[in-house]
Amino acid sequence: MTNIELNRLRRELISEKAELRKIALTEIKNFSPEQALPILVGALESKNNDVLSDISKALLSFKDEALPYLIKALSGDSWHIRQGASYALGKLGANSLNKLMAMVPENEEDVDYWMVQTLSHMGSEAVQYLVKVFKHPNQKIKIAAIRAAQNIKDPRMVTALLPLLGEQAWPVRKAAYDSLEEIYDCNEQAVADALESCSDEARFWIIKLLAQNPTADMAPKFAHIVETSPIESKVEAIKALAMIETPEAHRLLVSYLAHKSWVIRKAAADAIWVQGLGASDELISAAKDQNVDARYWSVKLLGQSQEPKIFDEIVKCLQDTQSSVRSASCQALGNLGDKRALAPLMSMLGDESEEVRTAAIIALGQIGDKDSDLANMPSIPSHLSKTNTITCSHCGKSVGKDFTFCPFCLEQLKAATCRNCGKQLESGWKGCPYCGTKI
Repeated sequence: MTNIELNRLRRELISEKAELRKIALTEIKNFSPEQALPILVGALESKNNDVLSDISKALLSFKDEALPYLIKALSGDSWHIRQGASYALGKLGANSLNKLMAMVPENEEDVDYWMVQTLSHMGSEAVQYLVKVFKHPNQKIKIAAIRAAQNIKDPRMVTALLPLLGEQAWPVRKAAYDSLEEIYDCNEQAVADALESCSDEARFWIIKLLAQNPTADMAPKFAHIVETSPIESKVEAIKALAMIETPEAHRLLVSYLAHKSWVIRKAAADAIWVQGLGASDELISAAKDQNVDARYWSVKLLGQSQEPKIFDEIVKCLQDTQSSVRSASCQALGNLGDKRALAPLMSMLGDESEEVRTAAIIALGQIGDKDSDLANMPSIPSHLSKTNTITCSHCGKSVGKDFTFCPFCLEQLKAATCRNCGKQLESGWKGCPYCGTKI
């Protein structure tokens, strides 16, 4: 065959026209393996998936005779040929696996890398070979092997990947987690068992896996982690509890609202919200807890639930001894948007805490946004007489004469005075300079 004919054959082998490829492949079958295989391997450079599929089938028709050519192509100059050779080798199946592994040269990194990709398509038979690469000294190849493992859904692969969650290198841990995320469900028991004896680093990742499909019996284990493990694992355990929609899991989450750590309290509040059980009895009870943090977070969550049945409970919390809880109660009433909250919120505009007064003003504005008729309503409780009202000089609406700020435009109505001695105070002062009373 002349060079012209050979070039024509190569072009037709990678043609996008299936008919031309079919004719070229028929023609090349008449060649000897020594003539045909280099031509077919060269055609693996094509980026067309249909071409690659046809060329791979042609290569496999030569069976074991194609192996040396394909293995050599794994270290070829062209990336596409290396990828195509890996694709073709992966089609050989488990029957050729032992012979393939015996022919692979040692200590050639390009070959190692592409063999990893090849093995990942050979199913369970390749587990023992792929797992060996987990110890490869080249981290790039090691990570490639770990990521390739996600294509082999075999219980043994899950067992082999779990120890890698505790490795020192973060990329290795992340690669192991990503692969386990795809296949852990074929050996969930091994994952659950690993929770008992794993390192602190591995525990973080294992909890994330178990949280994807947690069972009720996992709740006590997650609770133990919250009490004993580093903060990262604690937070993940709380997130996992949110996925268990049982009374016990919910009770645990509510109890964490009183935890000494702000991070735990915040994580628990977020988890309760994710759990979506609304105004539960446990949450309502927590609003009366002796612990101020439990009261604060429960009131915030109750307000976010927007359930009318908890209106009276939140109003009661406006009288809490702690300003943080009173402020949260104002915010909760604003979220509820119930017009019945107008009178209680108005009374909070005279609260000793600036935080509470500001929260009340904002809540009143929220209710106004939800009720288009609010603009025509008096800005003080209906039982107060008109003699107790003044007109805001900024927006013209009727407001309580004792108000410091207008609830509609938020402008200051008059200078603040000391509640003890009655002297006028300047904005921004933290205390009265005349009698020493804290504002």
